[in-house]
Amino acid sequence: MSRHAAIDIGTNSVRLLVADVSESLSHAPRLVPVLRRLQMTRLGEGLAKGGRIRPAAAVRTAEAVAKFAALAASEGVATPVLIGTHALRAARNPGVLLTRVTLPVRILTGDEEARLGYRGVLAGLGPFRLAARLLVADIGGGSVEITWGSRGRIERSLSLPAGAVVLTERFLAHDPPSATEIAALREHLTRAFERSLARPPGRPLRLAGVGGTITTMAAIDQRLSPYDPDRVHGFTLSRRAVDRITADLLARTVAERRRLPGLQPERADIIAAGALVLQHLMASSGVRFMTVSEADLLWGLVLEGSNTRTR
Repeated sequence: MSRHAAIDIGTNSVRLLVADVSESLSHAPRLVPVLRRLQMTRLGEGLAKGGRIRPAAAVRTAEAVAKFAALAASEGVATPVLIGTHALRAARNPGVLLTRVTLPVRILTGDEEARLGYRGVLAGLGPFRLAARLLVADIGGGSVEITWGSRGRIERSLSLPAGAVVLTERFLAHDPPSATEIAALREHLTRAFERSLARPPGRPLRLAGVGGTITTMAAIDQRLSPYDPDRVHGFTLSRRAVDRITADLLARTVAERRRLPGLQPERADIIAAGALVLQHLMASSGVRFMTVSEADLLWGLVLEGSNTRTR
């Protein structure tokens, strides 16, 4: 058994996973989380409009990274793997953050992000390895990653700049959003997802979801207060529940959303846009139920690091 750590520098939050990985010739590597942390720093604040990372957001994010690196070291991992996603891919000035971080940061392509997330889901939801047709969706703050696979093998993946922070800043200016804003965002999502999520005829499809929007929707559906990852992981989220929660979120102000059980107050301003993405994703894929996973990109990164070190 070996211990590894990974830090995900996302558009909305910074996340840490420290985990022990057991290697065996007789079965796939097994991952046991030791420490998980999340801090919302909103690195992508204003990015959709200006194309640049704001200095204040870079400072907040760098401080969170330093804190999480120290936590990893206290758990026995001196050099965690650091990755960046949409905000660092899209920004014209990624150096405003990278120069403040003392460890090297690997900026993932959208395809890499999608594939690592798929691997994490398979590690966390073991039976899904046998699914004849599996779609994994990751709704983040800056982008949405979608990966198709069959019996544990990846067939195709794509990344769309349609995350909850990006879409909120681009489309939802009023509080609560106006009917015109909601209609414009729905039209945008229809164009984005209609072709890419067309369901192949005659093939069964299972849908697994990761990312802050999806885990939050599962927590709201269960009215979890405080948030409980053990009750979120493996939870079945129905399209009917997604439709109901989305309508409720869109009708509320940000202040009203903050009081909802299951919703972290820091997500209140972006959850409505994320919920619309999830609603369109489920409708376009033709699937009525989604299995929610806490195992995601970070799990994939830890497993990748484990494989690299044991070769």
